[in-house]
Amino acid sequence: MQLLSLLLLTVQICVVNSSCCSKLKKSMFDDLIGMMMKLKGTEGHGTDTELSQKKTPAFTAYRDSVQDLSSREIVRFDKVWTNNLNAYDVNTGVFTAPIAGLYHFSAVVMSEAGKNLFLHLWHNDAKTAASYTHGDGFKTGTFDVVLNLEKSDRIYIRCRGNDNQRIFSNVDRYITFSGYLIAK
Repeated sequence: MQLLSLLLLTVQICVVNSSCCSKLKKSMFDDLIGMMMKLKGTEGHGTDTELSQKKTPAFTAYRDSVQDLSSREIVRFDKVWTNNLNAYDVNTGVFTAPIAGLYHFSAVVMSEAGKNLFLHLWHNDAKTAASYTHGDGFKTGTFDVVLNLEKSDRIYIRCRGNDNQRIFSNVDRYITFSGYLIAK
């Protein structure tokens, strides 16, 4: 920490006095940023505790068409914008955790005009949260949860039992499902 303070002070003095050449200022600044990143644990040198963008499980999937849902059927967000590690399966609508950790999941769903829509977010075989839309017009429901997952745990959104329902979307992509690893 003392070295970091000394380096920061040296950079500030050089900038104020303009006595350092630009190459030295850039080198000092790069060193300072590198030290700060090491202190925060964000520099990617391949250790198990550090995450890089490509190695972080993350996905955002969407639908651009209606899906008729029979009782207990899984909503299939069948297109993706992001799917690091291919952990989200567009064919099944299921995210499978490639590594254990703390994950954040969110979703936006939409009912057809004047129709009810009752969905649950599932963690393996257990309901975690529900979204219920009711009333006139198109209605949106949301999910927003943080869950501790073990490797191979599954997360998905499913229609409530004993109901046939329809989830609405079109080319404007009204419905999305996202998840990402927060911490190992």
